[in-house]
Amino acid sequence: MKQLIALFAFLLIGTAGLTAQDAPTAREIGDTYIENTGGKDAWLAIKAMKIKGKASMQGMEFPMEIVSAEGDKQHLKVDVQGQTIIQAYDGKTAWQVMPFMGITEPTPMSDDESEQMRSTKFLSEFINSEERGFKLELVEGKEVEGTATYGVHVTNDDGHDITYYFDQEYMVPIMTMMTVKSGPQKGVVVETYLSDYQEVESVMIPMFMDVKYNGTTIQKINVNEVVLNPEVKDEMFMLPKK
Repeated sequence: MKQLIALFAFLLIGTAGLTAQDAPTAREIGDTYIENTGGKDAWLAIKAMKIKGKASMQGMEFPMEIVSAEGDKQHLKVDVQGQTIIQAYDGKTAWQVMPFMGITEPTPMSDDESEQMRSTKFLSEFINSEERGFKLELVEGKEVEGTATYGVHVTNDDGHDITYYFDQEYMVPIMTMMTVKSGPQKGVVVETYLSDYQEVESVMIPMFMDVKYNGTTIQKINVNEVVLNPEVKDEMFMLPKK
């Protein structure tokens, strides 16, 4: 009996070791993801992107447009009941126009307000990760809406901190998770669910996003148009001079 128990234990250890050995590394997951969604060269060829769609909040839908470009530049425009909300970032300075908050002129955002914009990277952290200062760490996956995932934690020395969860079959992110580090929402866990991947020219892009704060949906985004390498001017990202 002792011999049988010892043999059973040995088999368990051997199987566990085989499973660990067969599991992909964080680097392998990242490389497979980039390859499955178009390949490194195709992503590097994109210098700017324009996304149009609708944002749903509290039962209402609003037209939205996001323009992003190299250097992590971003310009978000949302039309709400005849008023235009703008949030923009030129890679250094973030600013906004928020009529419903009494901000009717382009106004610089505080570090707390711009945290999420500053943490958003135009070029995926999984491309040239190490030379750009990103550390990829394999973490325990979780079941995301019934789908088994691999988890990859991405950090850098500037405070970038986000975990990606990859569908084990298709090896694309179906959820990202980050924790707000400052401001009135400090400690809030932000989960973004990504789905409906579609090919746009040579790359695959998620066309639906569900953003949750501490498990509660606060916004849904339906994308209906994506333009790669549109003509954009730097001025649209920069804080207008008075």
